[in-house]
Amino acid sequence: MKIQLTANKQLQIDRAQSTTMIAVATAVVISVFCLVSAKQLWSQASFQRHVVDGKHQAATTLNNDTSSAADLTNRYNTIFQNNATSTNIIGGRNTSCTKAVPPDGSNDCIVLDALPTTYDFPALISSLTQILNNDSIANPGISGTDQSSSANSTPSASPAPIPIQLTISGNGSITQVKKLITDLERSIRPFNITDVQLRGSDANMSISLNVTTYYQPALVLTIGTRTVQ
Repeated sequence: MKIQLTANKQLQIDRAQSTTMIAVATAVVISVFCLVSAKQLWSQASFQRHVVDGKHQAATTLNNDTSSAADLTNRYNTIFQNNATSTNIIGGRNTSCTKAVPPDGSNDCIVLDALPTTYDFPALISSLTQILNNDSIANPGISGTDQSSSANSTPSASPAPIPIQLTISGNGSITQVKKLITDLERSIRPFNITDVQLRGSDANMSISLNVTTYYQPALVLTIGTRTVQ
């Protein structure tokens, strides 16, 4: 049996199909929009979580550094500021006067000035020459290699002492020789005597010393940044 659809009925069916297609298309668009929005919201939430975690880590590091700084200050005051003795650690007069010259000076300045932060060979030779002259060493001689062109004085986050080799020679009485060695030991700048050669009598003795001194590049505190992605 054949069913004949009237024009009106056919039009109703076409409209129903169109309505269905529109509804399906709308549902697909809404679903896609919801998925894209959910993904975007998830990405933003993940980014914010990384930002919050980074802030917490930075705050923790800052708190630890603040505590370490306070502890260092307390130790500094305990070791240096509370030292009421009249003699400093190298045997000179314990004074905070800015015009004091070695071996005089306060213990804190002596420790902080012990290692120069730059390689200055002429200044080193001048300092040793003054020590030899003060001890009345005759025919003084200081030999070493000036490495100013290759020495590294760049500040870093973890600097280490860099050695400088020298040979010191001269003539003097046994008393003057002993005083020279004592003054090198008491010097603010450390001198490590690695070899001693003595010849002659108590009244006229020649001395040759192989010494190692040091300088240490300055410490730099770096504050880094990190991009949160």
